[in-house]
Amino acid sequence: MSTKAKPAKVVPAKKAPAKSPASKPPKEQPQELNIKVTKSAETTSLTGTGVLGYEIGSDEAGETHYRITANNAGGFFSQEWVSWPAIYGVCNGHTQITSILFRALFKGKSVNTAGFLMAVLQQEGLVQRVPGKTRLYALTEAGRKRAA
Repeated sequence: MSTKAKPAKVVPAKKAPAKSPASKPPKEQPQELNIKVTKSAETTSLTGTGVLGYEIGSDEAGETHYRITANNAGGFFSQEWVSWPAIYGVCNGHTQITSILFRALFKGKSVNTAGFLMAVLQQEGLVQRVPGKTRLYALTEAGRKRAA
């Protein structure tokens, strides 16, 4: 009697039938916004460790949009445009806001983007840090007026 084990028989896996291109659901395309850049600028991040590039633009309906375009400190971010009405919508009703509120405005690319947006809004005078608090902000009078 032999003590050597018999090699296992290798059975190739069955291939799934190939789907024809017509059977695949269409890939959802992001809606392209026609936004005209009205301002390109830089600001420091909230922590002061990097410089952020950003743009402000206007769409065909006259709505203002913001986006992050650069970060010299190496953190990931999304370059999605976010409208002021959407930003104001998540801030409205809150006397104190944090960047966590802005996470819902982005499609999950990076948690950094929300904090970077807060830095841009602070630079633009739309939010200000709550005195004595490091992570709490409030809409400024200019931010409330822009929403009206």
